[in-house]
Amino acid sequence: MSLKLSKVSVAVFSVLLAGAATAADMQEQGGDKSNHADGVINAGGFEIKPTLSLAIGKNDNVGLASAAQTSSNFTRLSPTISIAMPTHGQLYSATYSGIYANYTGSTIDNFNDHNFGLAAKNDWSTRINSLVNVDYNKGHDGRNEIKNTGIPSAFVELWHTTGVKGMAHYGADGAQGQFELTAGQIAKRYDSNNRGGTQLLDNDATNLTGAFFYKVAPATQMIFQAGTTKIAYRVAPALAINNRDSTENQYMVGVKWDATAKTTGSIKVGQVNKTFNLGLQPSSTSTAWDANVTWSPLTYSNVNLTLAQKAVESGGTGSFMISRDSNLNWTHEWSSQIKSALSVGDGLDTYKNSTQVNKRQTYGAKLSYSVNRWLNAGVEYQNSKRDSTLAALTNTQAITMLVLDGTL
Repeated sequence: MSLKLSKVSVAVFSVLLAGAATAADMQEQGGDKSNHADGVINAGGFEIKPTLSLAIGKNDNVGLASAAQTSSNFTRLSPTISIAMPTHGQLYSATYSGIYANYTGSTIDNFNDHNFGLAAKNDWSTRINSLVNVDYNKGHDGRNEIKNTGIPSAFVELWHTTGVKGMAHYGADGAQGQFELTAGQIAKRYDSNNRGGTQLLDNDATNLTGAFFYKVAPATQMIFQAGTTKIAYRVAPALAINNRDSTENQYMVGVKWDATAKTTGSIKVGQVNKTFNLGLQPSSTSTAWDANVTWSPLTYSNVNLTLAQKAVESGGTGSFMISRDSNLNWTHEWSSQIKSALSVGDGLDTYKNSTQVNKRQTYGAKLSYSVNRWLNAGVEYQNSKRDSTLAALTNTQAITMLVLDGTL
């Protein structure tokens, strides 16, 4: 792989390496005792944790094209900073994370994504606690990333979301029964319209979910969950596409366990029913499931399996789609400094009231070396493939990159 480093890349590399060397010297001299071992800075009651990741690599199909693919070297900078204020069992925090990507051979694919978040976690008593999150995201869809159309686009599409989510939990740790209520709303708005019609994808989603946990063994709980989501599009009522306003009702039952036979996880199975407000689209009921299981055969080796099937908005093709995803990840620490990660994923998007079907596959491998507490260096490979009944949506993509992760 031939990589041509930009001046910015070289500068960031130098900063990371110099910062790590300086921090190492300070540790050897017994300096800066305001930092915890995990890189957190204590500052007058605040806990500040900054991190910086730099990736330099090559993408062989930047625009996810089925033909006339564009290959390009890239530099991706990902800064994150979180500021937390823990006080008397309460925790208030603010977080910023960003991704700044530059493609030397395809500047139209450059992007800057941002996420701002506020959170408040409160323990009101031994039985009652709550969590409130407020988020603002500034993101993008890459060229041909929107899965519902084969119309090629020469540019990325920019959008932003604003969301609020609150959770209230009742029940002491170890209690026979516990109850959890979650409510939230997220609004998505497109800021660009290069493809044409992106404003038709603007929508508001409001969700309310209740879950009851019943202990059947010291480390095992049964789960009974019910939720409803209302999705309202922001287009003019006179437009035919407005018939996609809908209500989703989901009912699930399952089990949750912790550290039983070296496994931890949860499995839920049920059904999701989608009904359209104007009745111009047929309602539909499908099986739904959600599983997340971690197996730790060794203290330094973990295997994680996630399975999910759920209803997803289709962007105008058919009425909606059922997305099925299976992901398997294995992380292993070969020594105190060397760590590897392997992943494989399989997905299927079936569009209701349409013949379109998308099959997805992903593979990944990563090997990282801990230079010291402040710096990790690694190499990573990612491969994705999408086969679609719509030929223009069929594509493959391979990404190879060198990664540096630094913290204080």
